[in-house]
This record gives sequence, structure tokens and C-alpha cells, in this order.
Amino acid sequence: MNIKELILNLVYDEDYIPMTLKELETYLKADKYTKKGIKDIVDELEKNDKIRISNKKRIMPLTEEEINLKGTISLASGGYGFFISDNKDFDDVYIAKDKLSGAHNNDKVKIKILRDKEDDKNAEGQVIEILERANEEIIGTYQANKGFGFVVADKGFSDDIYVDQKYSKGAKDKDKVVVEIISYPKNNNPEGRITEIIGSKNDKNIDVLSIIRQNKIPTEFSKQTKKEILYIADQVSENELKDRKDLSELYTVTIDGRDSKDFDDAISIEKSDDNYDLYVHIADVSHYVKEGTALDKDAYDRGNSTYLYNIVIPMLPEKLSNGICSLNPGEVRLTLTARMTIDPKGKVLDYEFYKSYIKSDKRLVYDDVNNFLEGDDGVYDDDLLKEKLKDFNKLHKILKKSRDKRGSIDFNFEESQIDVSDTGKVLNIEALDRGPGNKMIEEFMLIANETVATLFAYMDFPFIYRIHEKPADEKIEAFKKALNAMGYNIRGSELHPKDFQNILKEVEGKKEEQIVNILMLRTMKKAKYANYSDIHFGLSTSFYTHFTAPIRRYPDLIVHRLLKAYIENKLMGKNQISLTNRLEDAADHLSITERRSEQTEREVEDFYKCKYMKKYIGEIFTGRISSITEFGMFIELENTVEGLFMYKFSDDRYEYIEDSLQTFNVDTKKYYQIGQEVRVMVTNVDLYKKDIDFYLEERDETFSQ
Repeated sequence: MNIKELILNLVYDEDYIPMTLKELETYLKADKYTKKGIKDIVDELEKNDKIRISNKKRIMPLTEEEINLKGTISLASGGYGFFISDNKDFDDVYIAKDKLSGAHNNDKVKIKILRDKEDDKNAEGQVIEILERANEEIIGTYQANKGFGFVVADKGFSDDIYVDQKYSKGAKDKDKVVVEIISYPKNNNPEGRITEIIGSKNDKNIDVLSIIRQNKIPTEFSKQTKKEILYIADQVSENELKDRKDLSELYTVTIDGRDSKDFDDAISIEKSDDNYDLYVHIADVSHYVKEGTALDKDAYDRGNSTYLYNIVIPMLPEKLSNGICSLNPGEVRLTLTARMTIDPKGKVLDYEFYKSYIKSDKRLVYDDVNNFLEGDDGVYDDDLLKEKLKDFNKLHKILKKSRDKRGSIDFNFEESQIDVSDTGKVLNIEALDRGPGNKMIEEFMLIANETVATLFAYMDFPFIYRIHEKPADEKIEAFKKALNAMGYNIRGSELHPKDFQNILKEVEGKKEEQIVNILMLRTMKKAKYANYSDIHFGLSTSFYTHFTAPIRRYPDLIVHRLLKAYIENKLMGKNQISLTNRLEDAADHLSITERRSEQTEREVEDFYKCKYMKKYIGEIFTGRISSITEFGMFIELENTVEGLFMYKFSDDRYEYIEDSLQTFNVDTKKYYQIGQEVRVMVTNVDLYKKDIDFYLEERDETFSQ
């Protein structure tokens, strides 16, 4: 337990007697080195509304109401919003548009509850005080008028923003702009000034660039970073190979997508009787990205690379990611290697980590590997390569069987494959096919990540873990209810990963498989980074981390630095208290940057899907009902595009049956349920809101109660 957690546990203990800072330092037996750290933590906790300081300077717990009813507004595209409490255990509260009291997206507010939560329905509330305005700048489209204009926000801001001509910065009609709010007049639109013109409506990829800007992802490296990379060599020198294990003679391959340009992982395998020695080689990015440099700061600020189809925002400059850190075939590269000896049951009998260097023999692509593993022996004419691929595949199946046995959950929902030209034209959308080669590499990366995490967990040394907490009880109940509506039963209130795995096996190959996978994924909590070990529920393992992708994920870079310190016997020289605090801050920050990239990727995916479907307005498609609500049905097409059929736009009357998650057409006497195949017409596509509207044409089956 770190000092922050210790203080919070103390302050919120029912027997706690409020202390001053000096009394707290005495209680914690703080020496002169840790007193400043304790004061900083107390100041941070007060600033973040975790505690309060009384008039008599005593450290006080917040009351339940103070915790629960202060939080953040998250606006939906429909103008309504949800209140997200600072208390993570407090359920979100629905705030109607007319109850926002002028609050906008991400504003810090205080609310009152108007109606308590009922079953699956959120509690309803009203904003009674805006504590802090969040939107320093807003992205939107400028609408020019004579002498003034308005900015219509792309998202998260329900009011149009008035801009006097003197504050327009010369923006033209339909330009994408950044505007900052300068005042909130009563009973009038917010007023703002344009601070940046992102581009014209006709500029290439302008909508995607606006989404990137909206989510505040850095797109330019600092001048200092650009200077630093000039001093990084293009080739590995002989001097850099000293004190490293020579694995260049080991037969090694990389396997990636055909269009990939950076290769940060490579694999080797050797057979020893019935056991396998699996080598996972990862580019030693930490050799080039030193702590405290501008390059390191830029990488940390980004947190990870963001992939947006025809646009990539890399965590590291191309000279590193596509150059000296990329494990290109025939070139000596610096690596960190995990060697794991694995028995026929998938148990890691022994492991060792090296500072190493390799020379990859082959650059393989998934399409070819998949074809070979599926029986096309003519893909390759290299006998040694064929033998190694067969050994890789045997080990992959062993590891997969071992994970299945312990209850690891493998989702099988269809991801989107969106082909986009450099200019942003959407060429095609279809379900992504993940073959045995893709799954094989995933399996090897999983076991490497788990092995590294296990090492540090057993040492009980400060570390950064990847954790995945068990689903919330109400989410599980909603999932069970949806399963029951489709004719499946899952018993027990305390569900384990194995229970979820069994459901996936039960629906495998059936028409509702895709929907069940999606519903189960929605039931799960988000995985995150933490400076403490905890279960990874989805993988059904106690210790997990990210080690295998330091070119595109900063947490992996942290893990590499700690692992190198372990290899070099330098761990004991580190200040563990300071390291623990830094890792806590890093885990929080990197979880946020990951969410930021995921949000951006999701918005761009939705935008491209809308852009693609715009040409199909008026055409009919087959899809499956993925969700049923009181206002409409969400339907997913075979190409993974999802749209909404709203009851109010139909001539028929619909009745939502909450208990069975069905909808009943009162006029035709037909029932609709999740997983059911239906025919829909595309009626409208809104690129601005990223919404697709369907009209229900017909359905293939009739369900009755």
C-alpha cells in the first residue's frame, strides 16, 4: 500500500479522529525526507476533492453527499447528459437537456437527485451549481454572417457559440476552427473568440484532423526532440553490442501485417525433448529513449501511438519507429529477450531475460502465414522456415489450451476492416479476418507479458501492471437478463471467467454469437494500468503487464527500464517509495492517454462508417438486432456498420418490454429480440453526429412470448 492509499484509508476509517498535517506526520513516523512528500500528497488529495481541510486545518473526510453529488457532466449528441460522480462506485445519473442549467461537456458540477435509480434505469438529476468550466477550447464549424458568426461544436457542447467579427481571426464560412469561450451571458449564447483555423472544409482529411484536435492528441514533436533524434545513429555500432547476449545466429522471424512499417517484436523457437524454448525479442527502445530527455517527454505525453486508418500519430519519431528500433530482416538490432521453457501442458518451467541483439532472418506477413498454417504448403519453399512455423503453431495450440483450461476469455466478435485512401475516401468496409498466425503471435505476446509481470510480483518490487477488474454486479445482471431473452441461462451471482468462457463456447457458430460477444464485452470493465498487482479478469491471471510493444506504448517502455535494471542488478539502488509514487502517476496518466486514443479511434471509425454508408441511402441491408431500448433498436449489418431504428419514425406503434428485452409491434403483433435477423433500409446518415438511421423493412422470423 502506498502513502496516498494509507492516508485515505486512515482518514476514512470510522474510528479516525481528525488530525492536523503535523499530527499526521507524527502518526506516520515521517522523517525529514518524507515530510514534504506527505504534505504534497495531502495538498493533491484536497485539490482532487478526495479530502477537505477544515477551518482549524484538520484533515477531514468528505461526507457521502459531498463525494457522490460532485462530479463531471458528459454530454451525449442528443443534448442530454450524464453526471459522473467523483466517487467511482456511485452510478451515473441521467440529466435531461432542460436540467443541465447551462452546464457543458466535462464541466465540474454539483447536482441534486430528482428520481432514484429503478432497476436498469439511471437515477435522474439536475445541475444546481457549476463548480468549474472545463472547455477552454472547442472544435467546430464556423458559420459566417454579416458582422458576426457562430461556431457549431463538433461534440460535447450543445449551444452554438457567438463570435463577433473582430474575434473571427478571418475565418471563412464552413471552416473548421478552434474557439475559446470568453463569456457566458445569461439567457444568451456563449460568446467566444476563434484562436485557430484548422482548415477549410475542402482540405484533405479535415474531418479526421478536427477529431484529432478535439481529443487533444499531440501531432507535432517538440523542436528539442527533433534536435535529439539527429544524434541517434542509423546503424548499431560494435560498441553498443558489448555486455549483450549474441542471439544473431538464432533463427528469428517477424510476423506482421503486409503494410506494417515498424516491427518491434520477433520470435524464435527451439525444441528440447518435449519442451519448447520460446524466445520473444522486443526492440530495446529504452536504449535510445532516455529518461528526462525531450524525446522521452513527448513520448510520455502521447502515451501511445494512435492508428486512424490512413493517418498514424506515432508515439516516437519515424527515425526510431521505422528505423533503428524496427527489427528489419538482415539488420543487427538491440533487443530485450524473454526466453521461456514451456512444457507440453503450457506451463513455463523456466525463464530468463537478456539484454541482447538479434538479426532477423525473415519478415513474414500474416496473410501468407495464415495460408500456410491452414494447409497451403506451397506458400514457402524454405524447409527450415516451414519446420519453425510448425513448431510455433504446436506451441501456440498448447498455450491456447492452457489458457482455456484456466478460464481465459477469448472474444470472437467481428472487428471492422476499413480501407481508406490517402485522401480520406472510404473504399470498403468489411469484417476483419483474424487467422491462426495473428492468434499465434497474440498468444506468444500474452505469455511473455505474463512472465515479466510474474517476476516483479514475486519480487514485490514497484512495477506497472495491466489489470482488469471483475464486472460490476449490475452489469452482470443486465447481461444475464439479455442472455435469458435469447434463450440462454447463466446461474449464480458470483461469476468467474470460466462462466463467461462457457457461454462463448455455447454460442460458438450460432447466429447470435456476434451479439453475445458484443454484450459480454460491454459487461466488462475497462482494463487499465496500475502500480499494484491485481487480477486480469479477462485473461484469468493474477499478474499481467505490457512488455511487447515499446515503439507504440509508453507503459512497455517503463517495463523495459525496470527489467534492464533487474538484469543489470541495479534495482536495489532505486528509491522504492519515490518509484512507487511515480509509477502511480504514470499509470493514471497512461490509462487516460489510452482512453483518449481509443475515443479518437472510435470516433474516426464511426465517421468513416457514416461516410461510406451515405452512398447507400435508400438501399436495403440484412442485419442483426444488437440492442433494444425504450426508444429504438440498434441493428448491426454484416459489414459491422451499426445504425438505429427509432420507433417514433415508424407508422406502427411499438412497445418496449423491459423484463424480456423485447419490442412488440402493437399493430402487426410481432416481437423483436436481440440477435434476431432483420431487413432494414438506410434512411439517413449524419456525418456531424456520426449517426446512421434505419427503417425496419421486414424480418425473417416471428417470435412469440
